[in-house]
Amino acid sequence: MEFNIFKRVVLFFTVFVFISCSKEDLIINDTNEMSFEDSSIELEPIIELDPLIEFDFSTSPIDLLGTDAQFVSDIPYDEFDKTRFDFFMPNSSAPTGLAIFIHGGGFIAGDKSFIYNSTNSAHVINLLENNIAVASINYRLLDQQFETEGVLKCLHDARRAVQFIRFIHNELNIDKNNIVLYGSSAGAGISLWLGVHNDFRDESNVDPVLRESSRVKGVSLGGVQASYDIENRWVHDVLGEFDTTWEDLILEFGTERFFQFYGVHTIEEYNSPAIDRYRKDVDMLSMLSTDDPEIWVENTHYENTEPHTLNSLVHHPYHAKAVKDYADAVGVPNVSYYGNPILYSDPSDEAYIDFIIRKINE
Repeated sequence: MEFNIFKRVVLFFTVFVFISCSKEDLIINDTNEMSFEDSSIELEPIIELDPLIEFDFSTSPIDLLGTDAQFVSDIPYDEFDKTRFDFFMPNSSAPTGLAIFIHGGGFIAGDKSFIYNSTNSAHVINLLENNIAVASINYRLLDQQFETEGVLKCLHDARRAVQFIRFIHNELNIDKNNIVLYGSSAGAGISLWLGVHNDFRDESNVDPVLRESSRVKGVSLGGVQASYDIENRWVHDVLGEFDTTWEDLILEFGTERFFQFYGVHTIEEYNSPAIDRYRKDVDMLSMLSTDDPEIWVENTHYENTEPHTLNSLVHHPYHAKAVKDYADAVGVPNVSYYGNPILYSDPSDEAYIDFIIRKINE
């Protein structure tokens, strides 16, 4: 696969003659050559754009069951080994909508290939049959030995993936303003963060990828975490009725893993103004505002009781409840399901795949 986002621009110049005088100023000299008197000549660039990226299509990792689509793997969106995505392109004469899948794994595991299991692959085919392209992204994981950037590394990788996909929208044959994110667990948290964060578009950036918007039309979340300001939001907004303490959370996560989540390694580093600011930048609940996209959310696999395992802690039904409560408070539409047994079930009974199709078609 050939890749370079900064070259492939062929620049040449042509001469445009702007005549500010009358026809009489046109003179044919003795050699029958034309010239202009009192005319101004300016050089202006004509930019001829070659494709920004060329694809090597390959055999799909799933049986597409006759669906008319092509597959390309490992498209790089940044310079790191992990910053790549796979792409299913429906055969369409017009640009299509796009669903971007973001895998889970607690930010320490997981892979874009998760979408190829039997359940998820059936949903991929459903989307393709509805003329919706599908991308599945990888992102850098947390270094379990010595992490220095924390979870923002993962979040910003996914953010760049969205902006890069927009940047090459012509090559992907997608409508870059018609994108929905979906994911599970950590992937759901990333999707929520991108959905509610202010636009990362930086129109003056020298990197053309970063001039693209990061905003999307909808986010679909399975097993989401309501916020990554764990000390504040999980203790007070998510698990408040259980009198869960910060010390309880650290005990469940493990001290080293908890600190590495924020790119630090000691309690002194954690208790600093820098980490206070960091926690605000990963607090999705505080970012929710009226102009955010519609949310589909489901946390129904773990019981409503006090969590005593890491999985029940990070996927507790009350994460989805907090997302719904805060979305309702600011007027963000949502389709929500949470509880085991069920505490709330949206009257529409809309499944996440139908939510994606609906948002793309709006």
